[in-house]
Amino acid sequence: MPPKKSPSKQPAAASFEEAAEELEEITRRLERDPSSLTSLLDDFERGQALLQFCQATLKSARKRLDLMEANLHGESDKTGDLDGDTPNNDADHDDDVRLF
Repeated sequence: MPPKKSPSKQPAAASFEEAAEELEEITRRLERDPSSLTSLLDDFERGQALLQFCQATLKSARKRLDLMEANLHGESDKTGDLDGDTPNNDADHDDDVRLF
């Protein structure tokens, strides 16, 4: 019998991509044929740790994107339009396409 792994002591993953890849591998292994209850529980625990890591990584990325977006909007509000015109000078820009 192979030595028992300790999934809780393993680091979650070095990167989001590695964690997602390992989660897919665990899923395939469990779908094929779980070999024993111990193996099943070890894989489940490892999967939970990887899932938590991925969720935390995505949450952190969302916060960073929100911050960048807020900074971008803050800069454009301070300077008016990005082309340097005053914000209330819409008469000269009738043919502009506005996305937001």
